[in-house]
Amino acid sequence: MESKKRASRSGVFRLVLSPDRRAGSQARRGVRQHFSETLPGATLGDLFSVVTELVNNSVQHGPGKPITVTLVPSGGSIRGEVADQGNPANAIPELKEATATGGRGLALVDKLTARWGVYEGSTHVWFEMLRDPRAAQVV
Repeated sequence: MESKKRASRSGVFRLVLSPDRRAGSQARRGVRQHFSETLPGATLGDLFSVVTELVNNSVQHGPGKPITVTLVPSGGSIRGEVADQGNPANAIPELKEATATGGRGLALVDKLTARWGVYEGSTHVWFEMLRDPRAAQVV
């Protein structure tokens, strides 16, 4: 299955990916094509990191079904979702300590987003990040 990309008139970006080793790079390419002219470089880099981490988690831990990435810019923020149709029993593991081996990608997601979580009873991850985090620091 190839990736399928859609952007609606409302600005919603949706990408359906095959759950294989190319999924992370396909997600980055789609995000770059859609947002490179509308987001500051640092925000775009953070968005790449968050989406790539969540997609790679879906590839590694998911059920092998298509992965859907949805990004919705709204005002000063971006809301994102990554869904892999997985078993909720295999939901997101706890954040690991910095000294743990591997599995620290969710700590990166936690650091780069304003907030994130998993819809109850699913492996469907959502996150929110500021379009320009520097604007939030201005007093």
